[in-house]
Amino acid sequence: MRLVERKLSPERRARILDAARRLILLHGLRATTMEAVARAAQIAKPTLYGYFPDKEAVFAALVQTFAGDLRDAVDTALAKPGDVVSRIAEALAAKYGVIARLLEGSPHAEELYSEHDRTGATEFAAIDEAIKGSIAATLAEAGVKKPEALVELLVGATYGLARKAKSQADLAPAIRLLTQRLIEPELPRRE
Repeated sequence: MRLVERKLSPERRARILDAARRLILLHGLRATTMEAVARAAQIAKPTLYGYFPDKEAVFAALVQTFAGDLRDAVDTALAKPGDVVSRIAEALAAKYGVIARLLEGSPHAEELYSEHDRTGATEFAAIDEAIKGSIAATLAEAGVKKPEALVELLVGATYGLARKAKSQADLAPAIRLLTQRLIEPELPRRE
């Protein structure tokens, strides 16, 4: 007798990831168990394992979804009309806005930042490189001579601002000022 492969439901997968996200934000990654995820998603534990082999796989899927959200936010901001400084400032503010909205109210934000460096390092490195590439291309189109070096400075500085910001409301204006101060001197002078 042949085993019939069961088709995995995208809706159920989304429900699992939503439950996992809520639990991780509420209790932290270390305290969130597969059993708790199954219970919160209202599915049997063997069903959960049919979708994800372990907690690391669940977290990796969350990271992948989150990375897509980051990329979409940055691309949308870069595509808007306006001058290069404003578009890049909005793109960087949008990136950290996505992160802030995700972690808002979680007592485990610091743990998740640290864990993303370990568990999601490859995925986050890839999305960061893609974002840097998009910003560098935007700078190059504006006539900046060394766009990659400027992007490294911008991304590093905004990361530092984001880690130290007391609130999202404080972060966006700081990113705008930083972006203006770093990009404007690098733009070709119009005569």
